[in-house]
Amino acid sequence: MEEPENVKVVLLGESGVGKTSIITQFTANKFNEKCPTSVSSQFTSKIVKFPQFNKTIRFDIWDTVGQEKYRSLAKIFYKDAKIIIFVYDITIDFSFKALKDFWYKETLSIADNKPIFAIVANKSDLYEKQTVDNKDGEAFADEINALFQITSALSNTGITNLFENLGKKIIIPKYDYKKNNQKLEEEYLKQIKEEKKGKKKDKGIKINNNGNKEKGKKKKCC
Repeated sequence: MEEPENVKVVLLGESGVGKTSIITQFTANKFNEKCPTSVSSQFTSKIVKFPQFNKTIRFDIWDTVGQEKYRSLAKIFYKDAKIIIFVYDITIDFSFKALKDFWYKETLSIADNKPIFAIVANKSDLYEKQTVDNKDGEAFADEINALFQITSALSNTGITNLFENLGKKIIIPKYDYKKNNQKLEEEYLKQIKEEKKGKKKDKGIKINNNGNKEKGKKKKCC
């Protein structure tokens, strides 16, 4: 397998949407519930192998500060990024609005190498408090020709899939991530269906006094 291709990735979005937590889950497989708000840009990296393409990618990831007073500093980092990931919190309407009205438009005036865009709807574990419809996020992603991914840094959901899809998009520019996501969803639903089917079968079996399995039928009185 050839030497890793270095790919610069920048995460953008409002403060508190979970950018740092997403990066920490992806690179270190951990979640810090008391993760402080970033006050400076941070860098980390991870190597991912794509054996089916005989390729290896090193994601060089920049975590930017989302607070308004630091917004101008982000320009330094995403000017030459190959991948720009916009993150919003599904429970905060403003985080999605700012993504559309500021962060995306800002990159258009700065980024000079036609980066790959991704829209991330984070904190899916808080679905009961969700105020931003996933369909709105997906519609905006389609509008700007970006990948769309629902994630949860807390439960580590969708994050690996996000970077795998982005990596494949680097290797194959015409890669259809939606088709891949649909396949994963079908496999997941199939697994759930099989698990439910297995549970129903278990209900029809009980252990008798001798420790042997028998069908769950009542014995007639002697």
